[in-house]
Amino acid sequence: MPPAPPVVPALAWLGTWSKPPDRPAQVALGAAVALLLVAAAPGGTRWLAQTLDFASVADLTRRRRFLTVMAFVAAFLSLGYLAFYLRGGPRAPDAATYWLQGRAFSHGHLSWAVPDPSASFRAKDLLFGAPDRVAGIFAPGYALLLAPAFLVGAPMLVGPLVAAALVVSTWLVAREIALASGQSADRSETVARFAVGLSVLSAAIRYHTADALPYGAAAAAASMALGTALLAARTRDGRLFGVAGLAVGFLAATQPVAAVPAGALVLYLAAAAAAAAAPGEARGRPVLWACLAALPGVLFLLAADRAATGKAFLSPVTVYHALFDPHAPLTARELLLGSVRRLRVHLLDVTNFEPVTLLAIVAIALAWRTRGARLAGAMVLAQIVLASPVDPATVTLGAGSKLLVAVVPVEQALVALGLVLAFPRAPGRAAVATFALCCLGFAVHAAPDHERLASGDLGRPRFEPDLAREANVSHGLLFFDDDQGFELAFDPGVPASHGIEAVRLRNDDHDRLLYDSLGHPAIHRYVTTAASASVTFWTPPGNGSDSWRFEAESDWPPVAVVGGRAEAFEPSPPVGCLSEGHALVLTPDGTGNGPQGSEASLTIALPVPRGPTPPERKTWQIIPRVLQRGTGGKGALVLVDALGGPPLARWAWEDTASAANAASAPSTANAANAAKPPSCLDLPMQTVDLGGDRTRAWLVLRAKGAAVALDKTTVRGH
Repeated sequence: MPPAPPVVPALAWLGTWSKPPDRPAQVALGAAVALLLVAAAPGGTRWLAQTLDFASVADLTRRRRFLTVMAFVAAFLSLGYLAFYLRGGPRAPDAATYWLQGRAFSHGHLSWAVPDPSASFRAKDLLFGAPDRVAGIFAPGYALLLAPAFLVGAPMLVGPLVAAALVVSTWLVAREIALASGQSADRSETVARFAVGLSVLSAAIRYHTADALPYGAAAAAASMALGTALLAARTRDGRLFGVAGLAVGFLAATQPVAAVPAGALVLYLAAAAAAAAAPGEARGRPVLWACLAALPGVLFLLAADRAATGKAFLSPVTVYHALFDPHAPLTARELLLGSVRRLRVHLLDVTNFEPVTLLAIVAIALAWRTRGARLAGAMVLAQIVLASPVDPATVTLGAGSKLLVAVVPVEQALVALGLVLAFPRAPGRAAVATFALCCLGFAVHAAPDHERLASGDLGRPRFEPDLAREANVSHGLLFFDDDQGFELAFDPGVPASHGIEAVRLRNDDHDRLLYDSLGHPAIHRYVTTAASASVTFWTPPGNGSDSWRFEAESDWPPVAVVGGRAEAFEPSPPVGCLSEGHALVLTPDGTGNGPQGSEASLTIALPVPRGPTPPERKTWQIIPRVLQRGTGGKGALVLVDALGGPPLARWAWEDTASAANAASAPSTANAANAAKPPSCLDLPMQTVDLGGDRTRAWLVLRAKGAAVALDKTTVRGH
């Protein structure tokens, strides 16, 4: 019987509340007190507006000055978040993959070739295609923004620049929503400026425009798409639908889910504009502008999908998670609770304080009959519905609900509109008080999550380039213990002879083989802990030995999986005979509730030992080792020198819990097998000829009925 789920206290749904945990929170608390005093003092808001030179909303020069100043403030605050909370570099696990994709794009590569052995250059969230192609699994739009920044050596400035762009897009969408809701031009400008203030103060927006993640850029594109489409419909300028289409295309290439509601609203407004065209005008022009402008972004997404999976309409994220990182299906209760939690956290993302965000409902309720409120509300609701089936793990500390960040500017526009509608006689005082609550919410409510995000994991980026420079490491191999550090450091366009070539440490003879095949270049290891990070000299063990050990899990994710899923498995408690404590497990689909004869197969590479020159044809002894867990599955292993080629060697076994029972009859009960402790089994040695013009062979693992596990393969010279 599975253990009961942990009981979550009801107060946990209210989030974290504490005294200001760090200096930014203390500054925010001081700002909140000052703003509350200004809001309470007679004439305080007028004095503040005149002091900031924002008193007039009709003066075009002051509008430009306002947007310029606020864009600068937003970019500066994002840089401050990067320095204080992120410790100067990308921190999110996904950010490392976007970072690598952006670096590859700067060389013009949607996918890239890696040296042999390929296992030394593969990591989490990367897809491998035989014989030597690797690609990132994420949508390519944000990586495209990073690419030119890599060319000028300033990729971390992309986020602050996105923060500045968000100020403009938030102002635009808020102003157009207010105008479409029946507000005057001056009132609409006031709404837009209030929305910009909320955007600048949002801690979630600061995070998403500091780390190397696409969600801030998606928010800028989504708000620009809706704002420009509303502007085009109001001014009857069909060409502006082209700008909206460009934003939708970029959004499709950056966060495809968010492009669905934004694209639908742009098409709706374009179709409405076409229907309202005067006699003699080309009625289809607005729709044509929008569709043609969106096409480059969509085609770019399809090209990236094809480079990663071989098929334009097959998403690499879908392939990766289905085959290599599967999640158990969520129950209806889990989906409901996850959606409620995501929505609660999202309310915090918008204004740092959930009750303030509820002003958006006031705007929708008071202006429901107007186009602006209806369309904005529909866009937010559609995004919430599209995010509801997704794993609640998408909600994280500080980052909030990543799937809903795209509609944050629209919600901030609705909150600002709600302020003006709820307090028509004193909107300035209400706005200043609201900004004070946003600062207070960050100081005592949101800041603890951001502080824990900053100190989480190792409390520092997994790779800090300055450390390599300080250690005078300018070329050669640099080995990393973790996927994230490797992805941050790896540059597909830089070999070891021309610079630092990042390598994923495998703790088997993949490391030695790479070192030998490159002619023994300079070699170092990057070691990072919570206490420190360092670059040290290091040499792979086993130099000169003619016995080679290749761990199966080093080739995860495998080249191909058919009919099941593969995972790198670490038994608990550990199994003493298991090499490096891990194994590669293949589980057929439907195991446990499907047909007893369900089968699956996976393919991994088996490198041929070599030096700087191609390997000579030679006879090798091949000895695979499997892990016996008592699943009752039937395993088979085939060695081929070419994918789809004839077998060079074959092995077969049944997964029982003891090597002594490897040849037991198929009628042995699975329950009896499961009661025995896991053990290892070395399959019979077979002799094969490898080498010549082929630098690798392939192992095809098959499982029937239940999961089987491959530990390692030993290759010995004969």
